[in-house]
Amino acid sequence: MPLLQLPKITSEKSLNRRAEKRRDAAFIDAAFNAAGTRVLALPDLRVPIYPTPDRAPPVLRWLSVPEVQALAAPLDFAFLGEDETGTAVFACNVPPYHRDFAGAEAALHPLVDLRSLALQTVSHETELLIAAEARALLGWHAHNRCCSRCGGPLHIIEGGWCRTCAGCGQSTWPRTDPAVIMLITRGDRALLGHELRFPDKFYSTLAGYVEPGDDIEHAVRREVKEESGIDVGAVEYVASQPWPFPHSLMIGCWGDALTEAITIDRTELTDARWFDRAELASMLAFTHPDGLFVPPRISMAHTLIRAFVDGVLPRA
Repeated sequence: MPLLQLPKITSEKSLNRRAEKRRDAAFIDAAFNAAGTRVLALPDLRVPIYPTPDRAPPVLRWLSVPEVQALAAPLDFAFLGEDETGTAVFACNVPPYHRDFAGAEAALHPLVDLRSLALQTVSHETELLIAAEARALLGWHAHNRCCSRCGGPLHIIEGGWCRTCAGCGQSTWPRTDPAVIMLITRGDRALLGHELRFPDKFYSTLAGYVEPGDDIEHAVRREVKEESGIDVGAVEYVASQPWPFPHSLMIGCWGDALTEAITIDRTELTDARWFDRAELASMLAFTHPDGLFVPPRISMAHTLIRAFVDGVLPRA
């Protein structure tokens, strides 16, 4: 059981994915052709929303199968699952090279990227969860069109959850990249860093991908040592969160620093420093005297930092 409950990009409120039916071609065809089936069409993997007044929560723009086919054809569809009423939900990408892309893009305006949508308060949490599933799955399709073994074209099967090569029989499935994200503490201070790609004055917890041969604890210690020069002793799992940008699983951890002197990897970070709880609280509240701030509420980093400020981390 996770120590902390995070703002979710997926949760129990998401779709019933009906994974047991993905290989049932008759079921997928019937679901696709059902009168009430809903489709989320993503031009260039961007999410269509209805125009709303300023500050109003965005609402996803759903289409029927005939409406999508009138916008652009042919398209590849992926079966996402069924909603609470049993209605089938599909998604499709309209790639920029598609002959009908310009028309579909104009017809579905406004479009937003998923990261921007995640930072807003959507009208229904379930809609964000569906958009995240669609973006991650369709993004995988967009980057896996050819066989890694023979170079032949890959064909979609299993309702969009597998691609297979007719030439050599090689199959591939949607990927998820595990990454550790860790709050490292020493006494009443926590370690945050500023990456090269970060906005000015933005600090976050350290993070990195799990490499071949790593377990979670080793990945935490290795990444922290590589990026900051800090040695880490005890490591504890805190919580996990899917992060479909494009297809990561964030494994949140706490680590106990054994050393204090920082030596940063200049290819990864421009700065790393220790912050006490009072300073972190001001960064969370956007009241830091130097304008420093931390990631938004939807992120694992924010939750880890908040837990430290509130005394939840480290555990007694």
